[in-house]
Amino acid sequence: MAEQKNYALTIAIPTYNRLEKLKICLKRLMEQKKIEQIEIIVSDNASTDGTGEYMTELVKKAENIRYYRNTENVGPDKNFLNCFDKAVGEYVLLLGDDDFLLPMAVEHLLDTLEKKPVFLHLNTSGLVSESPFVYNEPRWKETGLKIYSSREQFLEETGIFITFMSSLVFRTELVRKVEHKEQYIGTYFIQSYIALATMREQGIYIIDTYNYLAASGNETVGYDLYEVWFYNYHKLILQGGKNGGFSEKILSDIYYKTTKNTVRQFVIQFRCTCKNQANSRKAYIWPCVETYHDLKRTFWVLVNCPVGILRLLHIVWVRLRKIKNVLH
Repeated sequence: MAEQKNYALTIAIPTYNRLEKLKICLKRLMEQKKIEQIEIIVSDNASTDGTGEYMTELVKKAENIRYYRNTENVGPDKNFLNCFDKAVGEYVLLLGDDDFLLPMAVEHLLDTLEKKPVFLHLNTSGLVSESPFVYNEPRWKETGLKIYSSREQFLEETGIFITFMSSLVFRTELVRKVEHKEQYIGTYFIQSYIALATMREQGIYIIDTYNYLAASGNETVGYDLYEVWFYNYHKLILQGGKNGGFSEKILSDIYYKTTKNTVRQFVIQFRCTCKNQANSRKAYIWPCVETYHDLKRTFWVLVNCPVGILRLLHIVWVRLRKIKNVLH
């Protein structure tokens, strides 16, 4: 039985009604070297698309694959908690069912985990095309391991990507110690709150710049973008970080920097491409940028500028940036 073995790593995949994506995710996972040395979990949120039948056959072929099926859809956050609860590996990675590991990922990951970090963050890239399989450049240039004795420096470098589930590798015993994890259900960032809570530990923290996976982007925004990336994200960094023992100044600096850069890009892309903008409430923005006057001005312009003008300005900005990159 898989639970009787000592695994260095569990890769747990929460899924719901995305069988075709899940098949690709598992295929790329099972093609990895040293795959027999890790535990694989699929936690199914009561899918109705044939996931159960597919997984029932798959688990017969490998003893390190375990399949759990919820009797009803308990929501994504509770399903994430199921993954944490079922994992027996020393470390656990929650892998999105639409995110695909790149060659040698498992082997590299096992090697890095031998350094016994408190927390590990993985470099990732965006998926351009599933067939043919094409992905873009990763977030960090591939320069090996970035090892930190300072958890503050690690968090500052990780920034907003503490929210990206498939790049977070947790030490399982530290996850078990986090009390009342259910309080984070409905925050959109339950994995991030748990990550920050585990970071009270002293030790080494690692960012591995090897490009581990190609992540599918969201094709549609099915939530209030302003609520999630202002109110919820602000609460995550300022309160979740404080619960993790980080100083308010460091947390405020992280929020400012990531909102000025990454969240600004989210808003521009959202306003230029999404049709359901009327459902997003601008009122969520202003309390979260009240103490950052330049952010307040920037986002007032971005959310009130006519979409046609904003699209034109964005096209000009992108072209100027390309010219600048060529000249340098």
